[in-house]
Amino acid sequence: MCLEKGDLKDFLTKISTNSRPVVVFGASIIGKIVIDLLDILDLQPLCFCDNDVKKQCQLFHGYEVISFVKLCADYPDAPLVIAAGRYFNDIKQQLTNAGFKKIYSDLDVISCIDFKKVPFSKVEKIVWYMAKLGKLSEIRDFPAGSLHIPRLNVVVTSCCTLNCEHCSSLMPYYETQSNFDVSMIIASLDRIFECTNLIYHVEVLGGEPFLYKDLPLIMNHLLGSGKILHIDVISNGTILPTDRVFLALKHKNVSVVIDDYGRLSVKKESVVNALKRFGIDYRINKHWAWADLGGFESRKRSEEQLTELFTKCNFNSCTELLDGKLYRCPRSSHGTKIGVVPEYIVDFIDILDLTIKEDFFKEKLRSFLYDKNFIRISLLQLKGN
Repeated sequence: MCLEKGDLKDFLTKISTNSRPVVVFGASIIGKIVIDLLDILDLQPLCFCDNDVKKQCQLFHGYEVISFVKLCADYPDAPLVIAAGRYFNDIKQQLTNAGFKKIYSDLDVISCIDFKKVPFSKVEKIVWYMAKLGKLSEIRDFPAGSLHIPRLNVVVTSCCTLNCEHCSSLMPYYETQSNFDVSMIIASLDRIFECTNLIYHVEVLGGEPFLYKDLPLIMNHLLGSGKILHIDVISNGTILPTDRVFLALKHKNVSVVIDDYGRLSVKKESVVNALKRFGIDYRINKHWAWADLGGFESRKRSEEQLTELFTKCNFNSCTELLDGKLYRCPRSSHGTKIGVVPEYIVDFIDILDLTIKEDFFKEKLRSFLYDKNFIRISLLQLKGN
């Protein structure tokens, strides 16, 4: 569908008169972004629609979540904003087949906003998402030569309460699980902060980060840097942390993400109740099925083929800090750590190698983030697989 910007502005104007109330399709993190975008325009949606039956008939940030059947029955002419990321095309086809004509995305709503004229207090909640989209320059001006990291995973522990066969971080393959030294993590972060202007999104993870006793120290250090737009702490819903941990998570730029493994996430409800009590933002990711990411056996691909695969990979921005080294992929980092991948010097940066002078280190980091074409883990086979 070819969208006309003027037409979209017209439909947004009509929302304000409630003559054509908009429905947001997707009660998830991008749905919350759309709420914030509409708020910038002094508008609000009528309700949400979601295909997940567990979300239906519930409230999502104060708005009712309806089923697709109810959407078709009650709002057949409503304009819709799809807030579903990689599921956009599937949902758009679903809506098109049902006869809906006015179908937009979060990007279309963003196109209607002149962010330079919007007070930063109204934009602050979505800055990390604008950065992720490569649109941060619409909000802020940065000096030439600025270095930005789109995403940084900070691994604090390999200890975990679960033993998932298809764990993307290879936790079951660790012979000995342990917590990583807090002073090493902080020293590594400091060196990254020294030569980085901004980090859009940080994920603190393990293993299970709520097993890490020094998590409050890590959170305070991350938040104190002033260079991070948003931090997610990833938990599996099996551990209820202490009040000291919850207090360290209570910040406007922090969210707790609970990966919901059904009956295995035995503390999920207790954790959610505590997050609500402390006023901490959270979201729940339901895991319906596992994705087998394959082993490390050679596919005998050329560098050109590996470059093409790396370019298309959904996780090629998952820069990961593990035990003082920076990698471009969790499987590369953990595979190297447990010894199934040799320490290819081109596949990581030793953050704490002080023989690398500061100016050169910054340029090496820039090249590692923006110029790397592929990684070498696909050349080997995972032991025991």
